Amino acid sequence: MHYDYVIVGAGSAGCIVASRLSEDPKVKVLVIEAGGSDRSLIISMPAALPFAYQSKKLGWGYQSGPEPNLGGRTIDEKRGRVVGGSSSINAMLFNRGNALDFDSWAEDGLTDWDYAHCLPYFRRMETFQDGSNEWRGGEGPMKISRCKASHKLHDVFLRSGEQAGYSVTPDHNAFRQEGLHIAQAFIHDGSRWTPAHGYLHPARKRGNLTLMSNTTVRRVAVENGAAVGIEIESPDGPKLITCEREVILCAGAFNSPQILMLSGIGDPDELRAHGIELKAEARQVGKNLENHPGVNLQYTTSYEDSLVSELNLFGQAKLGADWLLRKKGLGTSNFFETGAFLRTNSEVTYPNMQFEFLPLTRQLKNGKLVAIPGFQFWMDLSRPQSRGRVSLRSSSPKDPPSIVFNHLSTAQDVKDIIDGIRMAREMIRQPAFDKYRGLELAPGPDVQSDSELEAFIRANVGTSFHPAGTCRMGTDAEAVVDAEARVKAVRRLRVVDGSIMPKIVTANLSASIMMMAEKISDRILNRAPLPPSSAPFYQSAR
Repeated sequence: MHYDYVIVGAGSAGCIVASRLSEDPKVKVLVIEAGGSDRSLIISMPAALPFAYQSKKLGWGYQSGPEPNLGGRTIDEKRGRVVGGSSSINAMLFNRGNALDFDSWAEDGLTDWDYAHCLPYFRRMETFQDGSNEWRGGEGPMKISRCKASHKLHDVFLRSGEQAGYSVTPDHNAFRQEGLHIAQAFIHDGSRWTPAHGYLHPARKRGNLTLMSNTTVRRVAVENGAAVGIEIESPDGPKLITCEREVILCAGAFNSPQILMLSGIGDPDELRAHGIELKAEARQVGKNLENHPGVNLQYTTSYEDSLVSELNLFGQAKLGADWLLRKKGLGTSNFFETGAFLRTNSEVTYPNMQFEFLPLTRQLKNGKLVAIPGFQFWMDLSRPQSRGRVSLRSSSPKDPPSIVFNHLSTAQDVKDIIDGIRMAREMIRQPAFDKYRGLELAPGPDVQSDSELEAFIRANVGTSFHPAGTCRMGTDAEAVVDAEARVKAVRRLRVVDGSIMPKIVTANLSASIMMMAEKISDRILNRAPLPPSSAPFYQSAR
């Protein structure tokens, strides 16, 4: 089996790179995916998000930990093992990140990755429901809609923010991210819309693109310092697939570094400990792991005022029928329909905390998440200082990688989340919530001091499932990949996924990963980059 390009992983980046490369009819492209088909009701229906999250068939089942600063706890990390990758199971939120995120990449030497050079690729990838302008695209493969946010508690959340002194931004993916907002989502005509829908499935009709699903990649084959193909598991044993041009890893922030290390690319000391032959030294593979750690703030409200009142047995039947027959109603919602990007202190120049509002609350009962009448704020720290790592458990590709985020290893991270809780409580104390505010369930009314809040955070912190940074892009000698995503230590090998982010963005990662895949695809094809944008963006004073 011989191809020009072999792409490992049919997630967000893999679908886009495969589609763009196969636009050249003279090249043969192979995409290898460990999971199976994305044709599933629980993937397509936005409201079935909890079932997609919990599906063992659709996920890798990874856990991080033991986490040294959280009492040795482990944390579930939802990652999609299916065509479409995590875009097939995530919350579908479309958040690009702050313009200053990308400018900070440029300040560290990645001059072609500032906002002006990234914005044209964000625009190229999308068709925004409200149409195109200097910030938004109108002809791209990814369909982006505004959430309806029709439940009354969404409006209460927005009004409470205004009463607390914050603004509501009309489009947090345009001029100004900071403030409260009505969410935008990868939802089209009432159904989840993934890069598999927008890019991969249409591209498979070309004939020069092959998808091989339910296939495990054992390693990248490296000869004389260059990638020559990949080795896969097969019923007859390991099988080599060669390629003429490049191997492109799009396996995500956990699996891409694992595959590199299994291939003999990494820290020599770690590889030696597992009996893996060193092919190329790259000591930062698996290091610099980031995520967005966060907690829930939960309150009760009356049954009639919570979304739970629409999710009784009759409501669930109506939801299913409306969606199946008309693609209308509550089944078209991901429920996270309002949110905010805010600053916890005056020392940061742009938002460092993300809030997602939910007009119900959920608690774990008998091992299952159960919706109860209430509302909740999920808040996560957008730019944490803490760093973790991904490492090998063994030399077998069948064993999951070891994942340790090292959350809350710095006092600043703890302080920022404490400040975020206080901000949320201040919003909930506003008059807009007076009719709806019940008992505070978490952290609870008795948890007030910094030490009490820190204890709550360490016992309850989770993540937004946004791993990044483990194959860091940079111009310095320690960076794993260069500005065009080429692995520095091995020729004909690239990594294109969230693992190459030099610093995590202030948002859900999906949109930025898709932008990166679009931008790097041009470099692989030696196409002229899109001209930089001159669109302005909001920059506040300290």
